Amino acid sequence: MACIQWQGISEERFKRYEDWINSDGQLCGSYAATILLAYLQDYHPTFTLPPFVRKKGSSDGENLVHYLQLFIQPLGFSTIPLQVSWGISRFCHFMKQPQWARSTPIGGWERTIKRIDTGLPLIVGLNQRLGSTYGNHWVVAYAYGEDQEGKRWVKVHDNWGNYRAVVPAKWLMSTISFKEICEIAETNEN
Repeated sequence: MACIQWQGISEERFKRYEDWINSDGQLCGSYAATILLAYLQDYHPTFTLPPFVRKKGSSDGENLVHYLQLFIQPLGFSTIPLQVSWGISRFCHFMKQPQWARSTPIGGWERTIKRIDTGLPLIVGLNQRLGSTYGNHWVVAYAYGEDQEGKRWVKVHDNWGNYRAVVPAKWLMSTISFKEICEIAETNEN
């Protein structure tokens, strides 16, 4: 892989979640949501969770993933974008958070750039038909770049054990993201 000039969030911010591993294999939607919400709790003061779910700055995500699984994958089956975004939104509503997640079935690269440029990570779907060696899988994207040959890459937290995995952008299919946190705070103040 040629030298990549990365833009986005530092990978060190995701090291805390390094051991949050989806050993089941089918729960990647719930685990990706756990990483995303833990990140928001740790780095965006407008997003809070009750301490019984997760304490800010904690390296323990077990309770959070169990709660999210109830909303996203109660039966443990694989998920589609709408299922993940709707589950996250219902969880946020239940936790009295004004955020709502949105999904896009296509346009992964464009949405990834847009969200990361606002300082927010997002969940991206890797698609087997587009060449993903992971198969169909949900991960959290936090940086993007292009190499000297013009190939596009995304740095992700892979919930199978690598918080700094690098995947080709051509594998991206769908995305799950939040509106910018500052927009949400302004909307709620009006």
